[in-house]
Amino acid sequence: MSAAANYNAWLLERSRPYLGQRVLDIGAGVGTLTDALSSLCDSVVAAEPDPALVQALEQRFASALNVTVVEADAASIGRAEVPRPFDSIVCFNVLEHIPDDVGAVDVFRSELRPGGRLLLLVPAHPFLFGSLDRMLEHERRYAKPSLKDLLVQRGFAIDVLQYVNPVGALGWLVSGRIMRRQQIPQGPLRLFDRLVPVLRSLDKVHLPFGLSLWAAARRL
Repeated sequence: MSAAANYNAWLLERSRPYLGQRVLDIGAGVGTLTDALSSLCDSVVAAEPDPALVQALEQRFASALNVTVVEADAASIGRAEVPRPFDSIVCFNVLEHIPDDVGAVDVFRSELRPGGRLLLLVPAHPFLFGSLDRMLEHERRYAKPSLKDLLVQRGFAIDVLQYVNPVGALGWLVSGRIMRRQQIPQGPLRLFDRLVPVLRSLDKVHLPFGLSLWAAARRL
């Protein structure tokens, strides 16, 4: 989704009210979100487990004095030598890849200051799990009640928990469950990105379905 500029701006806009000045970007990938966060925050740690992507991140942010790149995942971030605690942790489309998501949330809590925010975006609705999820190596998709229970039981208070992107859910159902595609079709993805300025208004309406669950949770 690094080329989906409107979609990524949409994610950042949701996050801005909950961002502090010391931010951890878990699963930084090619650094699209890290780059945006670096213009808003005093300090950003970009954590990425893939060595090739770590090298690309180090090259991309070589001159960014407020960005630190570390080779780490949720399980190993605690061993990284970085400034902590964090004001916020951004974890977008990552938690569903982690076999032990409970353990990961525990780690995130330990890395946050009291009152710090965990910002999550995860795939929604287990019934949507299909060929695209398998291709992306998803461990699971989340139901709203189960994600709420996970966060509350691990010491977080929920600020926001809602389904987002209802249009994307329909496309995922068709592509992943009905047509059983093995890759995300680029044509519909580009069309969706062009429609984001219109679709983002749906964030104000709490619908009972969506492609993803968006959560902002506060460490108690």
